[in-house]
Amino acid sequence: MKWKSFILTCSVMLFIVSSAQAATPVSVLINERPVETDVAPFVKDGTTFVPLRSIEQIEGISVKSWNNKTKTLVIVDPTKSMTFSVNQKQSESMLIKNGRVMVPIRFIAENFNSDVAWDAHTRTVQVAKISEQTKANLNSDDLTKSRLAAITIPAITTLKELTGGQSSGGRFKLLFPEGESKAFFYISDGIAGYYEVKGNAAWHKWSGKIGGNNNKFWVTNSGISSEVGQRPKITDRLFFYYVSTHAGLSQYGYITTKGKETVLGSKDMNNLEELYPIKEEIKR
Repeated sequence: MKWKSFILTCSVMLFIVSSAQAATPVSVLINERPVETDVAPFVKDGTTFVPLRSIEQIEGISVKSWNNKTKTLVIVDPTKSMTFSVNQKQSESMLIKNGRVMVPIRFIAENFNSDVAWDAHTRTVQVAKISEQTKANLNSDDLTKSRLAAITIPAITTLKELTGGQSSGGRFKLLFPEGESKAFFYISDGIAGYYEVKGNAAWHKWSGKIGGNNNKFWVTNSGISSEVGQRPKITDRLFFYYVSTHAGLSQYGYITTKGKETVLGSKDMNNLEELYPIKEEIKR
């Protein structure tokens, strides 16, 4: 019967998808840097486990001691200490696999004030942890210093990647709401991305592929052909830096809420560290 064939087809497709997901290895990024391990991370009951020494790549965290007899672990940072033991009934417990100590990375990272996210599209655990100095820079009264911190802290995304945009030839555009630093757009290679700073990371909230005629988005002075995430609402002028890394030059200006772009001037700029204030912009 047709309905039996349909059910069989669905079951086969589900098996193929499940098998493909199971075969895809788990990756770990700490502050956007891939973590290389000699034992592969794995997911058990929704919890990702990594080799013990991997967590020492998180800012400030170190393994103080491991008692092989009692299977007890002590992890510290400059402000706190936590003790873990092997207990299969607890999700935050460690595991011993093939003689190696495996630890739940989210539980440990979050308890040491890190931000953690799981990207289901790539099966990647992302951990972000910044220094106290960087946090101070993020909250600085100096708008330029705060913005520089915002665009250079780790980014976290759980959005499906958009590809196929046109090459920008070494050029990119940064846009900030007037007087603000905790939200920004980054446009490069035909893709516009929107980020919001929270905790230790710049969280990727939206992406749009530039070039469509429908669904027009005035920030790019072009339409958006496809998008993922939640498109932000813009209620203020956006001040921009349009940077050419090859020429070491940038233009700066603003875009009104109606989409009119005004270039105010240009200035040498070879990298993000040379971000500069725009004097025509209001103070926070």
